[in-house]
Formats: sequence, structure tokens, C-alpha cells
Amino acid sequence: MDGEYPSLSDWPFDIVDGRRQPVDHWTDLLFQGTWWQDADRSIHRLDQLDEMRCSQIYGFVAGLEEQAGTLLAWTTTLGPMPSGDVAFDAYDRGQSELLSMVGERGWIQRTELMVALQRRMRRMPAIEGTCFCGYPVIEEWDHSACRAGMEIA
Repeated sequence: MDGEYPSLSDWPFDIVDGRRQPVDHWTDLLFQGTWWQDADRSIHRLDQLDEMRCSQIYGFVAGLEEQAGTLLAWTTTLGPMPSGDVAFDAYDRGQSELLSMVGERGWIQRTELMVALQRRMRRMPAIEGTCFCGYPVIEEWDHSACRAGMEIA
């Protein structure tokens, strides 16, 4: 989400009958910094989780760096190939970048999820430039009632 404010939309989860549906695997959440899905497949906003829970998630993900890299590399090679020269070139370039990234030691700490978890462990909102409520911090908006752990309806 380079430079964009995250919305409170349900991405990256599918919506079925008006409800968020869990992702297939937790690695699907590495490249976003708003959500976590627990082992029971319950979906949580990071800003609603306390620092201890974020620390536990961080440790879990960091401990599975090698397996996550292998899984991501494997799944990119299994996906359907795009048609057309421009689409194929973009896909090939993205796949090369991903394979290069997961080949580096410590790559997982640079993902959006891990950066957001680090911020939460320091008692800061998950996404820089946003409030615990999930909205951007700008002068015109009063966020004095917002706090870590608040639930958004």
C-alpha cells in the first residue's frame, strides 16, 4: 500500500453474505498491515490486539520465515500465466522480485505485516499516519477519543 492510507475495507478477505471469509493461509496476510487471522480462522484488526498478542504473532511469523518463503516461491510458480506480452512481462518481473526477496535472510521483517506488528508492540497504531480508529491523522479530525484496542463497528 505504498503511500496510500489503508481503508477499513475487508481486503484481503473475500466477502460472502456480508461477512469476511478467512484466507487460505496466514502468508496471504504478509503484504498488508491491518489484519491478522488466528488459528481458529477468526479475523482481527491489528489495532484491536494488545501488545502482548502482537508480540506473539510476530514471534510466530518470524520463526516461520524459511517455510513462508518456500511456500510463496512455490505458489508463484504454480499460478496461471497471464496472456499477452505486457501482462507476462509484468508478471515475470513481479515473480522475479518476490523470488529475490524471499531468498534474502530477514526478508520477512520487512513485510507490511511485520512492520505493523512492530509498531503495535511499541504501542503505536499499526499503520504510520493513521490513528487507532483506522483513519488518517489530519489536523481537521479529532482523534482524542481513539485508543488502542478500540473496536470499529
